[in-house]
Amino acid sequence: MADLNLGKMISRFVNYQALNLQKQAPQNQSAQSASTTPATQAPAQSSTPLPTPQQAQMAGVDRSAYVKDMMKLPKNLNELVFMIQRNITLAQLNQRFAQSNMRAMSQTQAQILAQLQGLSLTEAQNMILNGNKAVLNQLQSTLRNLPISSSGMINLLDISAMIQANGKDAIAKIITTMASTAKLGVQDLSQLKETAKLINASVATASQNDGAQTMKLLMLLYLPWLPLQEGVGFDLEIEAGAGSNESDSILIITITTLNYGNVIATLILETSNSVHVNIECCKEFPKDELLLRIEADEKHYSMNSVVSFETSKTVTKENQEKPEAKINMSNTNEVNPYLLLMAHTIIRHVIEIDKEKK
Repeated sequence: MADLNLGKMISRFVNYQALNLQKQAPQNQSAQSASTTPATQAPAQSSTPLPTPQQAQMAGVDRSAYVKDMMKLPKNLNELVFMIQRNITLAQLNQRFAQSNMRAMSQTQAQILAQLQGLSLTEAQNMILNGNKAVLNQLQSTLRNLPISSSGMINLLDISAMIQANGKDAIAKIITTMASTAKLGVQDLSQLKETAKLINASVATASQNDGAQTMKLLMLLYLPWLPLQEGVGFDLEIEAGAGSNESDSILIITITTLNYGNVIATLILETSNSVHVNIECCKEFPKDELLLRIEADEKHYSMNSVVSFETSKTVTKENQEKPEAKINMSNTNEVNPYLLLMAHTIIRHVIEIDKEKK
């Protein structure tokens, strides 16, 4: 299973477009689909969301966020860290987020609404809650500002177990949906099959219970929404060296870009929530742009960092066809949450900047 190229599989699902399909009925399918299948009412579904016939027919649309939803994983990596540290599920995380937004509403707003509408205070509060569900759903896809615990190390074996369990459940849902979708007359199930294949590959990798492989899988699951051209791909390698107290607090990331050669970032954990980042790059690399992006992410991570740059004479590789990244970490099953988040931030933004170069 170690030969599975998850990078190639995940890179096929790019340029994500949010799908509002939770309550969409089969009669809202495209005209082409309707012309070949009779109008049919959707069968009763369980409370757990299943893939829909519309998703089975949408070729070329990125489903990376959809895959994470099916696997009960949050959309953003800091949310996953928050979940792991507090031992809660995705549903519980979303519930907490919704409740915190409801508490932020002014009691005066509910009282005014109650007076205007002739409602009780409870009825008015429920009306406000229902009226803001769409806004809450939209906010759930954004990067949330969550308090990450600096002392709560991320156990990669725990993540492996979660991916295995949730992935198997997701595959079972997809298989059930393919059967019910075929009964609706939808013949092209290739997209659902590819999704199942991707999730199955993730489960197979997680089942190795190898810290380096789990780290790789985690990064790949949270990097596919990068604006990479379809078919270009992205290669990621994790090197696990001999473990020691010093190496546990250091990550070295080497990113081979298409336009700026190698960008080497050394991440050193200085305090429990402070990371020193030294970035070696060529003179032409837009350092200020990367610094601004790192600072923006820090606000959501409750993290402090010091970023320094060192100019190198690195040149772009000839015939470099796709970006590559390599993370050198200690041979351990635990990683500091801030090192994990900063590594993800560096890889994500360096590749984005490289891709956006005119």
